Parts: sequence; structure tokens; C-alpha cells
Amino acid sequence: MTGLELSFLIYLVGAAALGACIGSFLTLVTYRLPREEPIGMTRSRCPACRATLRIRDLVPVLSWCWQRGRCGQCGVGVSMRYPLTELACAIGAALAFFYYGTSWQAVAIAGLWWSMVAIILTDLEHTIILDEVQIAVGLLGVLYGVAGGVAIEGMVRGAVAGAAIGFALKYGFLYFRNKDGLGMGDVKFLAVAGIWLADAANFVPFLFFSGVLGIASGLLWRALGHGERFPFGPSLALALLLCIVQPDVANGFWQLYGLLR
Repeated sequence: MTGLELSFLIYLVGAAALGACIGSFLTLVTYRLPREEPIGMTRSRCPACRATLRIRDLVPVLSWCWQRGRCGQCGVGVSMRYPLTELACAIGAALAFFYYGTSWQAVAIAGLWWSMVAIILTDLEHTIILDEVQIAVGLLGVLYGVAGGVAIEGMVRGAVAGAAIGFALKYGFLYFRNKDGLGMGDVKFLAVAGIWLADAANFVPFLFFSGVLGIASGLLWRALGHGERFPFGPSLALALLLCIVQPDVANGFWQLYGLLR
């Protein structure tokens, strides 16, 4: 292994470790904020026995494995949401560095990945998308656009287009079906997604993939016995991540559309 390859591997492992730590923090944020509990004011605690967690209890992924998925003090089982969130964030950080190197775009993509994980967790568990995460997604979109040479005007147009589409879907569905089709969290997400997409035309494949994922997740949600209303945020989050991280997928959509015309 050459020195360059070793340096790259060290950076890759470092990015994954940082991502795992961010994931550990996100498990705290997504648990406390929906319950209106303070962030950073008190140390992490076991939800069952309320005991303060020790350093050895807080090592991302590894602590859960060492303790066989149980609290080290009361022995109550610890949900897999914790190691899975940490692992997902580690993978996102490693992939961002692998494809974008040490660049601001890599930082933005990793941040987007982490934000989408937070959105999926809170919408599945509480049917809300936190405003704090929405703001983070918007700011990261500006960073990504500036690093990629996108004009601010384009990002503003994208945000306006996203908000317009969101309100049209929400109130159009309400008018024709007499019930909400989108929550305000979804409308806000479409607006901040527009900052990333930066072009009204990019919304077509994004909305297409959102719809496909929404249908699939809705059917699964009902099959699991959770009722007819299902959170749409995870579908929006995954579709945006797909369109940004793999732009060839969006290009493939337009090619398919051209063939079907």
C-alpha cells in the first residue's frame, strides 16, 4: 500500500468515525426535540432507568455490540435505532468523502445524508419534520450550490418553485379530496429541497421518485397495520438524496420519458 493509499484510507476511516459520532448525537436530538426536552443541558440517560450513561456506554455502534443491546446498568434492551442510526451516518460520511474528497461539497453531501436520517426517524416516529433540521438542509443546500458554482438566483428560484408546488399539492388535495395530502412539514421540505435542485425542471424526476417511494411506503405502512395516513417525509428525503447523490438516475428518468413520448 502506497503512502497516498494509506492517507486516503485513514481519511476514509476518520470520516466514518465522525459520521458515527454525528449519528450518536442525532439519536439524542431525534429523541429529545420532539418531546421538547433540552439538548446539551443534561447528559445522556437510559430511557428506562434514567441512569446517566458512562463513557463506555457512548461509543457509537461498539457500545451496543459490547453490551449485547442492553443498558449496562439496568439490563433493559436498547432499541436498534441507536446503532443503526450511527451506522447509517458513518456510511454516509464515508461515501461523501469517497466520491467528493476533502471538499465543501463532501461536507454538504454528508450533512444532507445526516439530515435525511433525522427526517426519516422523526417522521416515522412522531409524524413531524423538525424545523431545526429543515433549516440545516437549506443552509447545506446553499453551501453545496456555492461550492458547485450555482448562482444564488437559481437556488432562490428553486426554493420558490418548491414552496409553490408544496402549497399547490397541499391545498389542491384538500380542495378535491377534502383532506390533507401534505403536512406543512412536507411543504417546507419541498421549499428547502428546491435550494438543492436549483431548477424547476429538476423537480419532475424528484417528484416522480417521491411518488413511487410514497406509494411503496404507504402500502407497507398499511400492511403493518398503522392505518391509512402515513408519513411522506421519508419518501421525500430518500428521493432528494437519490437525485443529488446519483444525478444519473434523474438523467435516466428523462431518457425514459423521451423514449415513451
